[in-house]
Amino acid sequence: MRAEFLDDANGKPWDPVAVSANARGATEDSSAAAYIGELDSQPTRASASITNDAGLVQVSPGAGAVDLTRPAEGYPNSPGRYRPSGEASFARIVPADDEQAQALADWASELGARTLSAVSDGSAYGDLMAAEFTAAAEEAGLQVPPEAAAVDLAFSAGQADGLQLRGPGVLYETSAALHPSNLPGEQFASEFEARFNRPSGPYAAYGYEAMRLVLGAIADASDSGDQFRDSVRDGVLGSERSESVLGPYSITDEGDSTVCMIQRYRVQGPERIPLDAPCPPS
Repeated sequence: MRAEFLDDANGKPWDPVAVSANARGATEDSSAAAYIGELDSQPTRASASITNDAGLVQVSPGAGAVDLTRPAEGYPNSPGRYRPSGEASFARIVPADDEQAQALADWASELGARTLSAVSDGSAYGDLMAAEFTAAAEEAGLQVPPEAAAVDLAFSAGQADGLQLRGPGVLYETSAALHPSNLPGEQFASEFEARFNRPSGPYAAYGYEAMRLVLGAIADASDSGDQFRDSVRDGVLGSERSESVLGPYSITDEGDSTVCMIQRYRVQGPERIPLDAPCPPS
């Protein structure tokens, strides 16, 4: 058993040609059991339909886009557009983006906010997150008036690194990926640094866990050549992980992770200071 490492960027944030070529190369390799990646949602949208059409399970460490697993406003025919086979074959390790919006609304309530504004950057993602945040805030008893005047905190969506709350002289941010200091598997960060001689980034544990999930499914899969990929996929979707560096979690039949902790940051100039990482109330 071996892993083949592929570059989906070619010096860019991501390269659609490289993403498609990588996914097609993996599906055409009869020995390929699973596809781990991409890290972000946009390139994952480009590869998910390719791997699905070939019956190859795909596990992303960091793609949180709601439309990859569920219907989402602004993304027509989702998630069916990523499932030409008619069956789910994509799973993610991080919480979905709507969990972040819920967590940020809860945080605003904890901060004592009473009125909020919800601002989108005009993208489908920004519009969806603003709508999700508004619904969560109103459910928490906060007011989100149509105009951004006389508010305690302003929510903004469409941020590359997470969702934000901005108030007078203060900026807060959330991320689906835990800061290494908040990982339930406390030894992961120190063991990573000892082995690779550098600190782990926030997504290292999620990449590690994606591989652990896939290896477990491979170990339990049927040996039948005709059914092997289906067996690996079935071992990922609906699976339960009682122990992991992220704590216990499961993968739903639709591919969502039940990992629920959302990282909080206070931003001071160029510095992001990690705070706690609670789960949004269920």
